[in-house]
Amino acid sequence: MFFCGQLVSFLGDWFTTIALYSTVAELTNSALALTLVLVCKTSPVFLIAPIAGPIVDRVDRRRLLMMTDVGRGALALVFVGLHHLGNLPAIYACATASTLLAGLAIPAKQAVLPRIVAANAYSAANAMGGASWAGMLTIGAAIGGTVTALLGIDASFVIDAATFGVSAAFFYRLPPQKPPTDASDNTNFTAALRYLRANPALAAQACIKTCQCLAGGVFALIPLFGGGLFIGYEGALWLGALYAVRGVGTLVGTLWFRVLVRDNHNIMRLSLVGAFAGQVVVYWLLAHATSFAEACVFYSLSGLLQGLVWVFAGTLLQAGVDPKLHGRVFAIEFGGLTLTLALSSMLAGAFVDAGLTPQETVLMMAPLPLVGVFVALYVYLAQR
Repeated sequence: MFFCGQLVSFLGDWFTTIALYSTVAELTNSALALTLVLVCKTSPVFLIAPIAGPIVDRVDRRRLLMMTDVGRGALALVFVGLHHLGNLPAIYACATASTLLAGLAIPAKQAVLPRIVAANAYSAANAMGGASWAGMLTIGAAIGGTVTALLGIDASFVIDAATFGVSAAFFYRLPPQKPPTDASDNTNFTAALRYLRANPALAAQACIKTCQCLAGGVFALIPLFGGGLFIGYEGALWLGALYAVRGVGTLVGTLWFRVLVRDNHNIMRLSLVGAFAGQVVVYWLLAHATSFAEACVFYSLSGLLQGLVWVFAGTLLQAGVDPKLHGRVFAIEFGGLTLTLALSSMLAGAFVDAGLTPQETVLMMAPLPLVGVFVALYVYLAQR
């Protein structure tokens, strides 16, 4: 039931993403305005992290997942009215509200996972979760782009609302998911910060996904690579196609590398070092892409490496952190990565609006994954 709920929820997410980008593209020609969509879908998670973590570690996570999906479904319907009003600030505000709910749901999902699978199955469960996200990115983006192109933006928002209703129904069928805390436990957010400060290797591990988002502006440029940068490839259909091929790469990355490595944590840590080094090369190649087909190949390869990082980093953190702190630590991790992704996306949009081409912007961001190389190497040396 848990993975079915995730699957349907992810499907709806990508319908909304394509529809939102298409809506903003109708209202403005600014690259910064387009990248602000991603900012609204990421940065609020950082703001709510100090609240989300303690909530996840105090309440029934099953009920929390149900409530957040019902709320996001209602907001998807609000987008229909805002689209017709053409009110861009209100659209951003609604996207922000939806992301705040996601900021509660995501650490709750990460905290539920170790409760429903055995410790020796964390890697497989994370691979399945990553594959669910990547698979729905592939299918949802492709279908979302097609539906938006053929039936219109409103249809995508309505379908998104329906998917959240279905996912809430799946979560309803889960058994109660009360956190492993009692009245004597300190569930304050600062307790998690002190815990990470006392465990520097785990703190560095919690920063791995954030390091990956330093160059997140590269993905904020997808609407430009699929929005007319290459002659003959413009509109929701091609935007969906570009997201879909990225999803294919991520799907392969989440499943294939896990099959090769199995549950060997040392190899996982070393693989993270190689994945970040590989991202530098792939982004450099993307910066020199001369056709839509080449952009598809390099976005797919970057997705493959990101899939590896997501699964391995998540598995290692779940295995290393005290279960009583899961909700707060995962909220810290996700808050950090979303803030970094938002800032990187805004920077990418500002560069393009200032006159740089998307390729030149990617080239400027290509060296940033080197930070991840050093952080991952420290984790490997500290924990092997």
